[in-house]
Amino acid sequence: MALPTAEQIEICWGERRVTAELTRTVRRALRIDVRPTGEVTVFAPVGEGIEEIRTRAHRKGAWIFAQIDTIAQRPKVTPERRYISGETHLLLGRQYRLSVEESEDPHVRIDGGRMVIAARAPDDQPHCRRLLQAFYRLRAREVLRQRFDIVLEPFVRKGLRRPSLVIRPMAKRWGSYTPSGRVVLNIDLVRASPRLIDYVICHELAHAFYPDHGDGWRALLETVMPDWEERKEALEAALR
Repeated sequence: MALPTAEQIEICWGERRVTAELTRTVRRALRIDVRPTGEVTVFAPVGEGIEEIRTRAHRKGAWIFAQIDTIAQRPKVTPERRYISGETHLLLGRQYRLSVEESEDPHVRIDGGRMVIAARAPDDQPHCRRLLQAFYRLRAREVLRQRFDIVLEPFVRKGLRRPSLVIRPMAKRWGSYTPSGRVVLNIDLVRASPRLIDYVICHELAHAFYPDHGDGWRALLETVMPDWEERKEALEAALR
């Protein structure tokens, strides 16, 4: 079952405004989620008018903006990257010490506990960044496809037709399930451990059956991945 097409509404509270994604569901209750990224999603019954939804969402304005403020105040765990020797970079949940060296054969490789950037100009940070980004893209396509095939199996047994998989950069989400039935995964997920990658894939595949994060969605996750809440918290802590 594909997700319904999402709309957008603006939620106001005093002088503050936030644009929320609006998703229609068969449930009668209005539900509001504030993601760890600060994005807001409103789940509202099919057929309910926009103005009524906006009025009901406004009543929760204080709570919504309190959640957004709490998220904004969390310290960033990952420092700004300079792509120089001595930095640490995550790959599949493991920290690697970056080593930048000169080479006529530009590439990135893992050497024990080191992540080696071999660059023609080691002091050229944009060049080193591009090399590392290309390395992450290749590893992401390889690893995320492998994990997707593994996690997909129990959903196929429940009747799901295999969705297409898209791997690309995403600004604020680890993944999504689109109205056309595609699973989209963030390239940066390759920094997480396989068990946390599996959680994101499982999360999105469950949306093929339930568009919101209601009781049915939670029950399905409990069945397929009983420790999903623990994994969710670990992901938020590891990749903030």
